[in-house]
Amino acid sequence: MTDVSAFDRFANAGVPGAPRYSVRPYNQRMARRIVRRAHLNEQGVAVAFTFNNLLTTLLIGPIEDVAQFIPSIGALIEFAISVLTFYFHRIVLVTDQNVYVYRDWPFHFPGRLLASYPRHPGVVHLGGDPQSAWSRFIRRGQLTFEDGFVVYHSIVWIRRARYIEQEANLPPGL
Repeated sequence: MTDVSAFDRFANAGVPGAPRYSVRPYNQRMARRIVRRAHLNEQGVAVAFTFNNLLTTLLIGPIEDVAQFIPSIGALIEFAISVLTFYFHRIVLVTDQNVYVYRDWPFHFPGRLLASYPRHPGVVHLGGDPQSAWSRFIRRGQLTFEDGFVVYHSIVWIRRARYIEQEANLPPGL
């Protein structure tokens, strides 16, 4: 198996030998839950909870990620932060047929549909343009869609963004 960087454009777009991540059952279960909440007649494949801009990702993302590890009150802190900052959250959902980007409401209820794409190779890539090593590091959670729509995933749980890239770039039914 070859080692393909997450920064390579369309790294998991059905390229033979590219690493395949098996989507974890928890992520699949959450994707199915989001599909039900969005009232779609499709099967959920993968989901990622992202932010609408890089600054928000860098400021709020680490606080949300670290807060859950604080004993006793961590969950409460994470809950308070997510309720106060839900405006900046986005849901990226891959189903068996399409890729959807929703505005996120508290408790991960999909709000307004912001973008919809059919699944096909090249629909989304992970990572920013490779201008410098620092830029690649900071933007490694950036999901850029084929029409230029961009969302940012926190770098702590980057595998969820890799699931989105991998599954969205596969043809429907795979």
